Amino acid sequence: MQVTMRHQQPIFNHRLAAELDANPRFTRKEAAAYLGLAERTLANWASSGRYSLKYHRCGNKAIYMKADLDTWLDGQSGTQSV
Repeated sequence: MQVTMRHQQPIFNHRLAAELDANPRFTRKEAAAYLGLAERTLANWASSGRYSLKYHRCGNKAIYMKADLDTWLDGQSGTQSV
């Protein structure tokens, strides 16, 4: 006798998946690596409000959106005097 198991297909929202692919989420550690900073630096900036780098709280974790990091980086660019 052969038993066939029926697997349930997960509910998948293709539009949401496309948005997440276009704008991935980073943990604080990943965001720091992306920006070339120390993880502790981002934590200090978040607690002190030194820079207006947008992040979201999810429980006890900070989540950074790539688009927000890119926007912040664009705002930090300037000319360097030699």
